[in-house]
Amino acid sequence: MKEKWKKGIEIIVESINFIIITYALSSMAMSFRTSQVYILFFASNVWLIGRYGTQLKKATGSWLLTAIIFCLSFGVFCLITYFAGYIDGNIVQFNK
Repeated sequence: MKEKWKKGIEIIVESINFIIITYALSSMAMSFRTSQVYILFFASNVWLIGRYGTQLKKATGSWLLTAIIFCLSFGVFCLITYFAGYIDGNIVQFNK
């Protein structure tokens, strides 16, 4: 029973981290969409998606359950992005 609770908490924490970090990386990628730095944020986001899928697979042991949880997490990310938009700001140099 304890093992199921541990896995459940691990899945919840990984999902929350995925949603928050994906939102931040996507916002940064959109902020830098006209710069070459965009590639770094996009690549980091792709790496994060792969890592999240791997962690879910380890925790659940099932590809079907992994796909369902991933789709739910991605859906939450899409809803947050739809209603909140992406973070947009000005770039300020440190030496001012």
